[in-house]
Amino acid sequence: MKSNGFFSFSRFYLLLRNDMLLNYKKYIFTIVGAIILGYIILYIQMPTRQYQSNFGEINYTITFTTCLIGLGAFIGLSFPALSSKTTTMNYLLMPSSSFEKFASQFLIRVIIGTFMFFIIFWLDAYLARATALISLSKIEHAPQIKVFEFSYLFTSTKNEPLITAAIVAFFVSAGIFLFSVRIFFKKLAMIKTGIALAALIVSVAILVVAFAHIFYPGTDGMDFEITTYKIYKTYDNRDIWLFSMFYFSWIFFLPLGYFKLKEKQV
Repeated sequence: MKSNGFFSFSRFYLLLRNDMLLNYKKYIFTIVGAIILGYIILYIQMPTRQYQSNFGEINYTITFTTCLIGLGAFIGLSFPALSSKTTTMNYLLMPSSSFEKFASQFLIRVIIGTFMFFIIFWLDAYLARATALISLSKIEHAPQIKVFEFSYLFTSTKNEPLITAAIVAFFVSAGIFLFSVRIFFKKLAMIKTGIALAALIVSVAILVVAFAHIFYPGTDGMDFEITTYKIYKTYDNRDIWLFSMFYFSWIFFLPLGYFKLKEKQV
């Protein structure tokens, strides 16, 4: 039977197996380093002395958001073989399709990487709390440290499902951007991708101001007002526009990265 040129499960499995055999030490060191660094970040923010503030939902949320930078770095380091001309040629000549190469890195860096991030953060939260409680055990009226729950991450928006979904979609779109746009660069790809992300955000802001000047002639510099109207419950047109960017950006970034890799393959 003729092999499928787009996707073959056997080729995909061999590609994943080859990646694991070549990079398993890097992945192990990354996991161990993430556990240690996450534990340190959480522990130094938890109260260990008297008169310090309690540690609760908002503290966990801020720390979790900070640690997402590490996940973004791991995703931004996808396709490590594209960092030099020699390794790029060897990688592109491997007997697998562009889709298989793209999907394998997506599985490892985005799917498995995100899954491991959540597990590591949960583990570090419990380890850091247990360690901090040892220091607090001898203190009378010691500050409280809540047991971590993932529901804390959405405490402030639990009654606003559209906002919760928009926040999740924002981080998903940012992660897909880091994953896909990285393919456009060789050396210092992660740094360049980060700069590209910042440039994209600034460009969108400039575009909004430019449209404001076009459609609202009275606009003065960066100071402008847009006519708003309710669309759904308490959400107006500006909210829906912003939510839509978060919800659907990844749909553009994902095929962008795939076709760029396909272009290199050709």
